[in-house]
Amino acid sequence: MSRPTASLDDLLAAPTRAAIYNRVSLDKEADEQAVTRQNDAAVALAEHRGWEVVDTFTDNSISASKRDVIRPAYEKMLSDYRAGHFTVIIVQDLDRLTRQPRQLEDWIDEAERGDLRIVTLNGEADLGTDGGRMYARIKAAVARGEVERKGERQKLANTQRAQAGHWQFSRRPYGYERRDGAVVVVEEEAEVLREAYRRVNAGETYYAIGEDLNERGVRTVGGTSWTPRQMARTLDNAHYAGILTHNGKRLDVAPQWEPIIDRRTWDDYTSMRQNRKRPSGWSSATKHMMSGLAVCGVCGARMLARPDRGIQVYSCKESWCVSITGEDLDPVVEKLVLARLRNRKVLHALRESPDTGPVEREIAELGVRLSDVTDLLAEGVLDRARAREQAQKLSGRIERLNRRLTAMRQESPLTDLAVAGRGLAKLWKGKTVVEKRRVITELGLRVTVAKGKPGRRPRDAGGNRIPDLDRLTLEWLDQDVPDSSQDA
Repeated sequence: MSRPTASLDDLLAAPTRAAIYNRVSLDKEADEQAVTRQNDAAVALAEHRGWEVVDTFTDNSISASKRDVIRPAYEKMLSDYRAGHFTVIIVQDLDRLTRQPRQLEDWIDEAERGDLRIVTLNGEADLGTDGGRMYARIKAAVARGEVERKGERQKLANTQRAQAGHWQFSRRPYGYERRDGAVVVVEEEAEVLREAYRRVNAGETYYAIGEDLNERGVRTVGGTSWTPRQMARTLDNAHYAGILTHNGKRLDVAPQWEPIIDRRTWDDYTSMRQNRKRPSGWSSATKHMMSGLAVCGVCGARMLARPDRGIQVYSCKESWCVSITGEDLDPVVEKLVLARLRNRKVLHALRESPDTGPVEREIAELGVRLSDVTDLLAEGVLDRARAREQAQKLSGRIERLNRRLTAMRQESPLTDLAVAGRGLAKLWKGKTVVEKRRVITELGLRVTVAKGKPGRRPRDAGGNRIPDLDRLTLEWLDQDVPDSSQDA
């Protein structure tokens, strides 16, 4: 795009029109004193030379070294120059205008098409001559080199601070602020976070929690309403549990700030978050009792709830090899759970604060065995089919134990059921889906669904289809406790 040109008479009659460009990369005090000093010096230079300052452009606290950073005043200045509003740009130094050699070449192109002069407070860059262009390019290369060296020094400093346990952030995270260089808790916001973690771990959705906070007038750091995405992004911050990450990697160092939640709460949250993941189009909220708890008898994958022609079914999430309706599976599981809860030996084994040590040790032992299977496969001792079979069994047991460990760490939903007596069925009926799922997990029930028999299912005298219960395999993690209700 060529710039409008003026006639010789116009140039002789009118004073030189100049624009001033001011910029600093970081204004820590946000008082604009640095750019004000630049502007005062530029105005004095223009008056000394008899130039008319037609406009002033200022980008305060904006970097000129990053290609993806947009400088609004800079872009407006470029547009106005191309429109012929001025022929001189006054800037403190070339690195205030740009720290990118590629961007400098754009100005050189502009100078070659018109009569642009760039005047700095310590000299003049005549981009119309080869010597001026060489000078400008050297200055830009030096400035770029300094940016890169500074960047490397900053990266090294950041790494050293992270390794010392310091949390570094540019935007204030919800629940914390900086005071005298230290990261300190904002207690009012910390209470909101603790509440949110408790509610997520109890099975509530991000949407429900966010809507409740919005109704109560609780806002984000930016003063906006909570959305499910904002809630998830906030709670996914491991720093709340005192876990320091740097460049995407977790560092095993002691935090130099006060955590808002404990590690157990964080572990429960991450486990709950993993269990909420669903393929596209399936519900992300736990609305069905056995979703994610039932297992496909063909491939071993979890079975998730989904609608199928108006009917709620549990279907294998990997290959859709097996499915079963909720009306067939849920009643069977409920009857089995109630029978289990009537067993005196089972009730005696239930504790309000269970000892998680044995379960944790078993998970660790299974992890070692799973690692051994991988080593034996790599060494050629096990063939792929055998290794895959053993790995699936071990992984399945680890997954079940992890689910049980999560339930054990949470407040037990079995406490009131254990003492319900004859009112057990009524009390169970009043439980929420989330509470029922936690009971099933804590009791250690594993439900495996095989393929159904081909053909139409038989019907009872009332015309109702009879469920094919032979396809269900029901087993308990605690096999040492007899599954009998005769002594209840």
